Parts: sequence; C-alpha cells; structure tokens
Amino acid sequence: MIKKHYDMTLSPETNAERDLRRLRTVYRALGDETRLRIISLMAEHGPMPVNELSARVALSQPLISWHLRILRLAGLIDTRRQGREAICQLRTAAFEELHEAEARLIGGTSGIGVARSRARSEVADVG
Repeated sequence: MIKKHYDMTLSPETNAERDLRRLRTVYRALGDETRLRIISLMAEHGPMPVNELSARVALSQPLISWHLRILRLAGLIDTRRQGREAICQLRTAAFEELHEAEARLIGGTSGIGVARSRARSEVADVG
C-alpha cells in the first residue's frame, strides 16, 4: 500500500474570512435575550458591577458571570477589577466594528464570495 502525503498548509486568513468569523461570533453572543438585556442595561446606565447586573437581570451571580464571559469573549464588553468587585463596561467600538462589517457584507464589498470560490479551488484532490 502506497501512502501519499498531501501538503495541507493553511493560507493566511483574508479580511473577508475574518469578517465572517467576527460576525458569526458577535451574532451568537447577541442571540440570547439575557445577553441583550445585559447590553441594554450597560448602554443605559454605563459601567456596572457584576452583582448589580445580577440583581437587575434577576439571575444568580454564577449564571450572570457565564453570560458576561460570552459577551467578553465576543469582544462586546470589558471587565476590570475595582477592589473586590468586577466592573463591566460596554465596548461601543465593537458595535461600530460590527456595523462596518455588516455594511461590507450587505454592500457586496466584503469579498466573501471571492474568498469562498478561491477556497474551493485550493482544496487538494484526494480522489
């Protein structure tokens, strides 16, 4: 039996692929009603301690922390320590970046279609 080695080097990520990944991550983070409430509270009242968010959303501290972690990993909020409290703050720049990526997608200038067809042509033929 002859084994063939196929060089499966990864090409650098394009801006279009980065936009797609970013949009998917943010939409998933915002796809939950509780997380939307958290975003709304911070937009209305500014930076808030986790325990205050927990009380306003009527969730336990561990559950609110879980939702905050998802928002933080998506880049939508920042957290900082102030004494024993964790203060959460909305990253408004993240929403501006989201808007720009959406505009490229909707405007047809994202290059996603080009990146997709190029990716298909680069797949190794293993047949």
